[in-house]
Amino acid sequence: MLGKSEALTPQRVFKNGPVIYQPEDFLIDEHKAKKNITLHELDHVFKMYLQENNLHYGDISILGQFSLIFNDPVFSKWHTLTKQEQSNALSDAVVMPQVYDELVTSLSTIAGDATIIKSVVKDAYQNAIDSFSHAAFLQKKYLTMFPGIKIILYVDQVRELTVLALVDNGYGENFLKPKKSFTGQEYGDDFVSRFVDWFVRRYIEKETSEVRHNIAYTGGQGLGLYKIKVELQLDADVHFLDCGAVFETRLRNYC
Repeated sequence: MLGKSEALTPQRVFKNGPVIYQPEDFLIDEHKAKKNITLHELDHVFKMYLQENNLHYGDISILGQFSLIFNDPVFSKWHTLTKQEQSNALSDAVVMPQVYDELVTSLSTIAGDATIIKSVVKDAYQNAIDSFSHAAFLQKKYLTMFPGIKIILYVDQVRELTVLALVDNGYGENFLKPKKSFTGQEYGDDFVSRFVDWFVRRYIEKETSEVRHNIAYTGGQGLGLYKIKVELQLDADVHFLDCGAVFETRLRNYC
């Protein structure tokens, strides 16, 4: 379902834009407040991101934007689900409504390259969904709000760049996901699998943080930064903030 957000003053134009619901259906009354809290938090995360980049609202021009609300109540009871039940729910979450594809295509047309935009957004929103899984399990975050993402295409007039930003209200910190073996499967919970996973991180990838194996992820895509930087030849970063993150891809100079 596609709804309208409230009209705002020009100084707060970043709050405008369509809102999509996933699953694609109308919100019941008790869910409307949770949706509004989510939208407010997404705007707050974007505001913190601008401050981190020493930018003000007057320094950017929004070219296009929309929000996606994951309004399935399953995220509110995530900490009670088995890993398999979480995995099944994530498989449903990554199937986007038809209107999502239409809005991404619209942004792609504005940016001038549909293939790149869709590829970048796919990696970014799958990373966001993994962040939702983490936050829902460890923080029980979505009891009073929904997980959500906001996709913003804007011109940074200070750095003279066109930027694609995907904002999420997930975990807000960097975390490690289970690695995949050479067969493409996630390492299991047995001793040998855990040892191999630890060995790869400790001595090959130089990562020492603990992986939470009891939380489901979308399939090991990771942040997709390597693909974006190497295959697409674009600059990309993830900004971790207090209550979410911004996946930023700098597309091109605008002048």
